[in-house]
Amino acid sequence: MLSRTEYDIIICGGGLAGLTLARQLRLELPELSVVVIDRLAAPLPEAAFKVGESSIELGTYYFGQVLQLDHYFRTKHLPKLGLRFFMGEEQQPLAARPETGPGLFPPVPSYQIDRGRLENDLRQIVSEMGVTLFEGVSVEEITLDEGDEPHKVRCRRKDETSSFHLTGRWVSDALGRRRLLQTKLGLKRDNGHHASAAWWRYDDRIDIDTLGARDAPGKWQRCVEDRYYSTNHLMGRGYWVWLIPLGSGATSVGIVTDDDIHPHNTYGKSYAQALEWLEEHEPHLWEFIRREPPLDFLSLKRYSYASQQVFSHHRWSCVGEAGFFLDPLYSVGSDFIAITNTLTVELIRRDRQGTLNEGLAMDYNRLVLQNLYQICRGYYLGAYRTFGHAQIFTPKLAWDTGIYWAWMYQLYVQGILKQPTEEIFELGERYLALNNCVQQLFIDWSEKAPPRPLHVVGDMTRMRWMMLLHLDLAARRTPAQALEVARKNLMRFEELAQALFWQALTECFPNHPALKTKPWINAWRMQLAPEKWEQSSMLHPETAPRPLKLMRDNLTGLFAPQTVREHLLYELPYRMLHWRNGFFYYRIVPLIRKWIWLDKPAMWVRGILVRDYPA
Repeated sequence: MLSRTEYDIIICGGGLAGLTLARQLRLELPELSVVVIDRLAAPLPEAAFKVGESSIELGTYYFGQVLQLDHYFRTKHLPKLGLRFFMGEEQQPLAARPETGPGLFPPVPSYQIDRGRLENDLRQIVSEMGVTLFEGVSVEEITLDEGDEPHKVRCRRKDETSSFHLTGRWVSDALGRRRLLQTKLGLKRDNGHHASAAWWRYDDRIDIDTLGARDAPGKWQRCVEDRYYSTNHLMGRGYWVWLIPLGSGATSVGIVTDDDIHPHNTYGKSYAQALEWLEEHEPHLWEFIRREPPLDFLSLKRYSYASQQVFSHHRWSCVGEAGFFLDPLYSVGSDFIAITNTLTVELIRRDRQGTLNEGLAMDYNRLVLQNLYQICRGYYLGAYRTFGHAQIFTPKLAWDTGIYWAWMYQLYVQGILKQPTEEIFELGERYLALNNCVQQLFIDWSEKAPPRPLHVVGDMTRMRWMMLLHLDLAARRTPAQALEVARKNLMRFEELAQALFWQALTECFPNHPALKTKPWINAWRMQLAPEKWEQSSMLHPETAPRPLKLMRDNLTGLFAPQTVREHLLYELPYRMLHWRNGFFYYRIVPLIRKWIWLDKPAMWVRGILVRDYPA
């Protein structure tokens, strides 16, 4: 017999999205009663439980600061040594393949997350906070009321024939890929990104450094920190393979492909089939792991999808994968959990204040689905064709990361996500349009130019522009200041886009006459098809020409050997950061960050690392 059936908030789904939403509600609106319903009962397995074992900066900020779980993540999960990629000829040992990844832990932390451990712990945490948790209970139906009456949720306990009902003013669908509300309301959409995956875990440490050193004794380049702590990717055209360490001591391994290039049915039916696929495409890894017994095996075909709407003024929302999912490559899943949860809490707050209206909910849908989601979709759509090209994917990684740090992260952390304005929408559309052009440039570039190696290890700590954007993650600004910096950053991205365009043209059309003058172009109209330049107005820019030297310098060593000047200005400071196992980087840089950036506007620091020109 149920002791209570009426709640303020009903959260359908007790995975990462639902549990973090419950904790956020108890922290920010503690007067509300919250119930979480999940079909699984604790303890959850610490094996191949769910895909998504890596956080990045926005998600880490949400977990650590918004949810106040910083100490928990620092003690229960592994620190993440950034993203690391091995590209080039897949039949070669790792030491012979171009490498892109950091040698030192970044100032802003991120984590390798064991989802089973995390969700077990979160269940205990939210229960202790007063959240009601129904475990082993399936959600059968959600009945929404468009007036002011409570919504109804029909539930059924495992092994019971009769159902029971709960009522709540708000309902959040956190049921993951089941997408109950999306299906009920006809909101599901295809996003054109046809990628698939299979993954499993070993109850052992699968060490990428051991693999690299074994295959090329004496040639494996030393890294200050242990590469094991990176999210490691082995990449070829149309695919990537991950190796991720977990706090439980296990290692996660997965295959992710463009389904049109490497169909899911060639590797996703069983663990034995996945090993056969690895033997063909990544033989050195196959030889390294083939005798390890797996803990489990899971796969998903065409996992990516979109939504028309995830927020409603009729008091419902879809959070996490119950609304949309993109791709695990950059681990933005936790970021979108943070965004959809936070905006859900804000809508509930407005409802409590009597100021909730349809316009606000539609603005949230517009910002999330038509801007942030679409920018991230651009990172992946068609991009798997670039993965074998080290000289293309490395600047693409810098571009993708830079846009994420400068726009998506800043919108969230500076708090302006909650109050979108036309100014924000217009600026977001400019970021989106420029990103779309540059992403297409990378794809076209990879189709016309052969892969070639890098001249240095790709590491964004060589790039002063990226260093500024990363340090800016610690700054706290007013909305006006944040938008001012976002506009200035957009101009810098325009310059970077121009530098990338001329490099792509050099590789694809080395004898083109435009390379003699390299005129300033319209970056929002650029194409790697000279016959379309006039028609697209690419040669008729809307902005004033500016020097590109600084942005070209950020690409030092990627396309050509470094000059003496580049060695002095960029390579020498980079090497100094690594001196004595990162002494300066770990001892001095944090002090500079604390004095100048941490919780400060830091508006004046830009002049040290970049030059802003008048608009």
